[in-house]
Amino acid sequence: MCRMAIILGGMPSILNVREGVVNGLIKAASNDPYGERLYGESSHSDGWGFVSLVTGNPTSPLMFKSLKPIYLDPLSPKILMGAHEGQGTLIEMIHARAASTGTPKNITSTHPVYSTTNTGHEVFMVHNGSFRRDDLARYLNLGPGYGASYNDTFIANLALAGRVGDGITVEDLKWLLGYVKTGANLGILMVKYMDGRLSEVQLVVGSYYVKANDGKDEARDDYYRLYWCSGNGINVYASSTIVDYYRPVNLPNCTPLRNGEYHSYMVDANTGKYTREVWVLS
Repeated sequence: MCRMAIILGGMPSILNVREGVVNGLIKAASNDPYGERLYGESSHSDGWGFVSLVTGNPTSPLMFKSLKPIYLDPLSPKILMGAHEGQGTLIEMIHARAASTGTPKNITSTHPVYSTTNTGHEVFMVHNGSFRRDDLARYLNLGPGYGASYNDTFIANLALAGRVGDGITVEDLKWLLGYVKTGANLGILMVKYMDGRLSEVQLVVGSYYVKANDGKDEARDDYYRLYWCSGNGINVYASSTIVDYYRPVNLPNCTPLRNGEYHSYMVDANTGKYTREVWVLS
């Protein structure tokens, strides 16, 4: 299972908020009481990564991944704190992984996972929860041996990228959630190109998890709760442990998303202006 943070806001003011969120994520990856309570896992030590871009910059997104725990990797503070400059809108997804049982621990399976659409757009995904990997592999007609190389998130993103057109629709998301095994706290970044340059960015982020009626649903509520912290042009989505236990400084007002609530942002890659839609799927 995993802890994650998704950030969208104007530069450079977003950086003061971002620093507290990153510090909270590192602490949550090291010591997660909610993970211990639900899954018996108090740390998220199976790699970490991020993808980010600043609008107005004609280059591609910056992605970095490591197999070291984020709280032990000497590169993490330097990379996470020094990767941004400019005056546009920052869009970023950061993830610390605890691999699901039976899934590989490799760079391919470390989040963000990455694929491209049939039209050449890029799709990045971070995920907390699990999909039915074998069912998705059958949908993609993958040959034998995929389980040794690819985790469920990589295959889910590959399937989604092969399905979408010029944007991720609510129907695409409903289709993907049909393959959920335990949960799908998701951040999905679709980067669109026109004439070889960034043109538009879509960010989809939200929370969904399956109730099991096994006496652990209260623990699931706590673990899968995803906060939306917003105000003054800042939007931060953070796993529950980050907000509840480590209380990042400078965060605007935080409210939990409903189970099945996702937000879709469309961001102009040149101006940084964006719109937001709310999708409620359950």
